[in-house]
Amino acid sequence: MDNPDVAQLSELFFEAAETERALPPAIRKQKLGSWPEYQQQWSAYGYSEFKPKHPVPSPKQVDKYTNALYLGIEHMDADDRKMVWAVSHSAAFRERGAQWQKLARMNGLRDGRQIKRRYTDALVRLWARLKYQDDEILAEYF
Repeated sequence: MDNPDVAQLSELFFEAAETERALPPAIRKQKLGSWPEYQQQWSAYGYSEFKPKHPVPSPKQVDKYTNALYLGIEHMDADDRKMVWAVSHSAAFRERGAQWQKLARMNGLRDGRQIKRRYTDALVRLWARLKYQDDEILAEYF
């Protein structure tokens, strides 16, 4: 990408949140010491709900996730970083995007448009900081 813009920064963080959710847990649960619960009826075979797991992220996705982490840590202040990651995790694996109203209620606000504006402002500040410091920084992360 020659000149990444704010929308591409947003996509980078959305993809990083999905990658973070798809990574295996840091602490694995212990194996059970008893038999799992199952239905005792003869007609119960195959009627349990199947929940597919997310695929394991590829090395390229993990690299993009690492780049997004470094962008957030090195070039954003704490409030902007929290806002961007909250919105990104809210939009992870959702077709409709972030849950603006829910995020607004969590922050004690009434309107989701305020959260959306703050999120956009945080990304614009990040893009401007990277663009006006050095164009090579943007090329390094994309």
